[in-house]
Amino acid sequence: MTAIVENVQKQGVESSIITLYDLEYATGVFAYFTSAIDEDLSSIQFRDVGGTIRTYTPIPIELEGFDVQSDGAIARPTMTVANIESTFKDALGGLGFEDLIGKRITRRTTQEKYLVGNSGDSTPPVEFPSVTYVIDRLASKSVMAVEFELAAPFDLAGIKLPRRVVVGGACPWKYQGASTTLAEVNKEGGCSWRLDNKINIGGTDYLLAINESDEMILLKTAVTGAASNASGLSSFTQNSFYFTATAQQRYGTTGVLLDVNNADTRQYWFCIRATSTAPSDTNSAFRKIRVYQAFSTSGAYYGYRDKAFNDVVLQSGVFWRVQRTSLTGYGGTQTSISENIYWTKADRCGKQITSCRLRFQAKLHPSVSGAFSALQDNTKALPFGGYPGVIQRRR
Repeated sequence: MTAIVENVQKQGVESSIITLYDLEYATGVFAYFTSAIDEDLSSIQFRDVGGTIRTYTPIPIELEGFDVQSDGAIARPTMTVANIESTFKDALGGLGFEDLIGKRITRRTTQEKYLVGNSGDSTPPVEFPSVTYVIDRLASKSVMAVEFELAAPFDLAGIKLPRRVVVGGACPWKYQGASTTLAEVNKEGGCSWRLDNKINIGGTDYLLAINESDEMILLKTAVTGAASNASGLSSFTQNSFYFTATAQQRYGTTGVLLDVNNADTRQYWFCIRATSTAPSDTNSAFRKIRVYQAFSTSGAYYGYRDKAFNDVVLQSGVFWRVQRTSLTGYGGTQTSISENIYWTKADRCGKQITSCRLRFQAKLHPSVSGAFSALQDNTKALPFGGYPGVIQRRR
C-alpha cells in the first residue's frame, strides 16, 4: 500500500491509475473487465491475491458514487456500461443484463506499472484496497448505455446487522437440525464438537448428547449400572450417578393414559460437586440426566404424561423419542423408524451455553482412554473468544 501511494505522488510514466472489475456472475465464477486499454487496444493482465494472472477485457464501463458520507448513509454507487449485450453474454455464459441483479462486483484499483509485464509486476499484487458491491437493480436502459444501482452487501432489502438473532443464554452458532439428510456425525456448523465425541466419567466413556432442556442424554445401561439410590444417603460424591424414584403415568398402546407407576421411571442425576444434600431440581450440585438405549425391533418403548421421561433410542447415529403411545419395535405396522405417530427425532444439542461449557471444559482435559474427562466444576479458562465453536471459527 505504501509503495503504490509513493508512486502516485511521483507521477511517473507508469503512474496512471488503472481500474479493474471482477464480476462474480455464478458462485466462484468470474468475468474480468476494465475501462482501460493497452496501447494496441488489447486486453490487460493483472494478478489476483494468489498470484494467478487474470485477463481483463476492455469495455466501456464506469462506476461512480463511491464517496464515504459522514451522516451514516451508505453509498449506492452506479455502474454504467455500454449497451453491448452480446459482448456481455459471451463473457457471462449467456447471461443478459437482467440476470446480473444480485451478482457481486469488486472494483480493484492499481497503477499501470503493476500490471503483468510491467516493471512493478509482483505476487501478491500491488493495489489500493478493493471494494465489493452487489448489483441491486437495473436503473435505466437506453440504446447507448445501461445503468445499474449498486448496494453494499448488507444494504439490501430485509438484510440487517447482525444477520443472526442473539438470544441470551443460547448458542449463537448455526446448528443443522433434524431436516438435514446428513448423518449426525457428519453435520457441520459453527460448533467444533463432533456428535461422536465422548466424555469420560469414572473411567467409562459416554457418548454425550444434550436435549432441548439442556439435560445430558447418556446410555441407559451404563448409567443404570453406575447409579446409586439417593434415598437415605447423607453424602454424594462428585462425578457419580444417582437416581430418585418417580411416579409417572404411562400411555398404553392405544395412546390412552394408564394409571400405572412404572418401576423404570427413575430420575437419574449426575453429581458435579460433592454435597450432603439430596439431588433435586433446585440443587446446583447435580445435573439432571436423561437416558437412551440402542434400538431393537423387539424392544418395548414407552411414552409418559411427562414427555421428558419418554424413551429415547439411538439408531444409525440418530436419536428418536417415543411419542404419545407405548409400542414394541417400530410401532404398529411400521418397518422402520421415521417421523410418525410413534416416533419423532430428538435433538442431540439443546443449543444452550451451559451445554457448551460442559463440552469445552471436558474437552480441555483429555483422558487416557482418548475421551474427555468430565470436569464440571473446574476453573480452567475457556478457549479464546468464548464458546462455542471457536476452534473452527476463530478470528
